Amino acid sequence: KQRFNQTGGVHIVQRIYGCEWDDETNEVHGFDQHGYDGEDFISFDVKTETFIAPKQEAVITKHKWDIKKAEITLRKNYLTQICPEWLKKYLNYG
Repeated sequence: KQRFNQTGGVHIVQRIYGCEWDDETNEVHGFDQHGYDGEDFISFDVKTETFIAPKQEAVITKHKWDIKKAEITLRKNYLTQICPEWLKKYLNYG
């Protein structure tokens, strides 16, 4: 509440994550993005293995999440290995 200068009410937290696979180049792109009240809050950069905070309110979260190296490794593995495997599997099902 303090970071957003809020006193109460209803607020929305959203998360979208997954992967894209180019079957011609075999290139995989993973994404993990979080939103708050309809605006971007924080996202994960797979290449740098760090979080991106587009707003000042997310900087504290970025620092907390950036030091969790085991969770970052798991997140990257999911986005670059597990998710594409499942995607290819389900595409084969038609």
